[in-house]
Amino acid sequence: MKTIVIGAGAAGLTAAATLAKAGHEVTIVDHNPVSGGVLRGWQAKGFTWDLGQLLIEGLGPDEPIGEIMQDLGIFDQVKTILDERRYVFPDFDLQKPENYQGVKWRIDRLKQEFPEDTAGLDRYWNDYMRFVHLMTVARQLKKQENSNSLIDKVRLIWAILPFFTRRDWTAEQLMRSYFSSEKLRAVFISILADFFTPPSQFQGLGVFALNPETSFDKRIPQQLKNNIVQLNFYSFLGGTRTLVDALEGVIAAHNGQIRLGQDVTRVIVADGKVTGVELNHSEILEADLVLASGGADELFFDLIGKEQLLEETIQKVNELPLMDSVFMVHLGLDIDPKPFIGGTCTYYYRTYDIEGAILQGKQGHYHEGKDGFVVHVPTHHSPEMAPDAHHAMTIYTICPDTLSNGTWKDQKELFADQLIQLAEEYFPGLNDHIVHRVIFTAEEFRELTHTKHHAFGGLAPIMGKDGFPHQTPIEGLWFIGHQSESGGGLMNVIPAAYRVAKKLSI
Repeated sequence: MKTIVIGAGAAGLTAAATLAKAGHEVTIVDHNPVSGGVLRGWQAKGFTWDLGQLLIEGLGPDEPIGEIMQDLGIFDQVKTILDERRYVFPDFDLQKPENYQGVKWRIDRLKQEFPEDTAGLDRYWNDYMRFVHLMTVARQLKKQENSNSLIDKVRLIWAILPFFTRRDWTAEQLMRSYFSSEKLRAVFISILADFFTPPSQFQGLGVFALNPETSFDKRIPQQLKNNIVQLNFYSFLGGTRTLVDALEGVIAAHNGQIRLGQDVTRVIVADGKVTGVELNHSEILEADLVLASGGADELFFDLIGKEQLLEETIQKVNELPLMDSVFMVHLGLDIDPKPFIGGTCTYYYRTYDIEGAILQGKQGHYHEGKDGFVVHVPTHHSPEMAPDAHHAMTIYTICPDTLSNGTWKDQKELFADQLIQLAEEYFPGLNDHIVHRVIFTAEEFRELTHTKHHAFGGLAPIMGKDGFPHQTPIEGLWFIGHQSESGGGLMNVIPAAYRVAKKLSI
C-alpha cells in the first residue's frame, strides 16, 4: 500500500517506521533540510543542544515508549539514563537529599515547610498511591486490548471508584481540598505552566500524573506496592537526535524514502477520498493513505481547502485549544555549571500565582523570565555535546506565540540578556563564561514546525476541549502529531502515532 507521511518529526517518523516495517511503501516528506522536527537539536561551534522534550517519561523496556522502541527493533540503539528534575521556588527548594530517604522524602520535606498542611499531605499521598494503582491497571488492560473479561472490568471500576466524585474537579479545586497554603498548592500545579493551561481549566486528577515521585528522585523504585507501578523519567544520551537517527534507520531498512526540503503544497482529495499530495506546486505523489502531522489549520485549510470540508470539521479546527510557545537561549560555556544549579534539569519558579502568570501569557504578555524559567545542561550526562572542558546549557521559559507589544525579531536579543541576568541570581558570573549563544523564539519555531502559530506542546489540556480525531472525515487521511494530542509531549505523540500506524498496518 502506498503511504505518504507528512512531517518528519517524532510522530511522522514513528508512524513511517511502523508502517514501513509492516510492508507499506512509505514516503515521508518534510519542508526542513534535516529530519526530526523539534527533536533534531541544534549544533553550533562544537556544541549540541536539544530543542524538544528534555526529560522523557516511559522509555524503559516495560514502559510505553520503550515497548514501541522494542517492537521497532531500536531499543538497544537508543541509549538512555534515568534522570530527574529539581524545583526551586522563591523562598524554598526541593533538592533531593544527598542520602536516599525513601519514597516519601518529598512529602516529609513539605511537611516541615508547611506543618499546617500535614494532614492534607497525608491525604494527597494516599490518593497519589490510589491514582498510580489506577494507571497501572489501565496500562495492564491496554496491553490486553482484546480482553473483555468481567474480572478485568471489575478491577478497573474498583480502581476508579475512589475518584468518582472528583472526576469533574479542576486542578484548583483538588489542590484547595488538600492544602490551605497557596505556596504548597503551587508545588503541585506549577508544572501546568509547561502546558499553558490555568489550574482552573485543567482536569484535577491529572495533577497526580504530572507529579510522579520518580521524576524528583531517580532512586525511588518504580514499584511502590503490588500493582502500584510508576513510570520513570529519562534523558537521551547524546541528545534527542539519537531517537531520530534510529527511526530513520528503520525506515531506510524497509525501503522507505525520506524526502527533505520538500514543501507539500496540496493534499489531493477526490470524491471524499485522499489520492496523494502535491509537492512544490508541481510534482504529484499518488497514495492510498496519507498521514499528516503538524498544524491542523495548515492541513485542513491551506492544503485541502474549506470548500472540501464539512462545517463541523471547520469549526473543530477553529476551536482547537493550542498552547503557546517557548523562548530558548542556548549557551556554550567554558565552565561546569553543576556546582551552581545541581542536576541536569532545574525548574526555577519565581511566582506562586500560577493561574495569573499563565493567563497573562495567554493574553500576549511575555513575563521576560520574571515568573520563572528552566535550565537544562545535557553535558552532565553527555559530555560529547560540547567541546572538551565546555558545557552546553539551555535556558527556556514559556511565552506567547505572538507578543502584545513589539515583535520577537526586534526584542529577542534584549530578552536573552534579561533571561541570562535572571539566571545569574542562581549562577553568579554566568555571563562571563558564555562563549557562544543561540536564541530560539516563536518565529524560529514557526519556521521549523511549518505552522502559523507555534504551539510547543500541541493542544492545551483544557477540560471540555478535545483534539481533532486521528481518523479524519476524508477517507484515507489521518491526522497525527502534537496538535492531535492533548498535552503533547513524546509520551503522548509517539504512542498515538504508533497506534494509528498499527491500526493501518493490519
